[in-house]
Amino acid sequence: MQNLKVGTPLTLKLRKSEVDEVDQYKCKLVDFEDGKIYIDYPVHNKTGRTGFFLDGTQFQASFVGQDESVYWFKTEVISREKRNIPVIGLFFHGMEELNRVQRRKYVRVDASVDVAVGRGTCSFPTITNDISGGGVMLKQLPSEKLMEEEKIDLTLVLPMNTGETHYVWAKGKVTRVISAKNSQPERVSIEFIDIHEKDRQWIIKYCFDQQMQSRMRALK
Repeated sequence: MQNLKVGTPLTLKLRKSEVDEVDQYKCKLVDFEDGKIYIDYPVHNKTGRTGFFLDGTQFQASFVGQDESVYWFKTEVISREKRNIPVIGLFFHGMEELNRVQRRKYVRVDASVDVAVGRGTCSFPTITNDISGGGVMLKQLPSEKLMEEEKIDLTLVLPMNTGETHYVWAKGKVTRVISAKNSQPERVSIEFIDIHEKDRQWIIKYCFDQQMQSRMRALK
């Protein structure tokens, strides 16, 4: 399995009813065999409580693949077993049934993420206007004046749906400065030119979660 392997973190989404919010759980893939994958017991993202589910409970599962894409698939509980650790068996159609959400062309989402911008010996805080795995759009005051082609250091603070906060470091290059209108701050488009792939995957996961939340709100 090229994209799904032992140790892969999974996010499970469970809709309790047609009107309730979707519950999200985090777990890891611990084993697999034909038609089935095994996960450790899922933990609720917000409460931290372990989830216990009856056979037939249906989920939407998602994960970040080795190719930096986000994949999702429908699944359901088919067994509970005791191996080296207690595990839950989930039905798995196979890699050919995975739905790919993102590829190397990164999806951009509107989001206000705290950012510290470093330029030389100086730094200043700001927030994003939008974000993607390839870069960000920042808001800046007239006094800050980033210039096109300028290279800067970035520290982004990502509040994940799990309740965790991840700090992402990257070097970026200013590709465009959009002038302020109607007393709004200037916007500055930044392309990532040096970022660890693990950090990029956290950004992709954050964007995916924001997309899913938007879709769920639209369905209400």
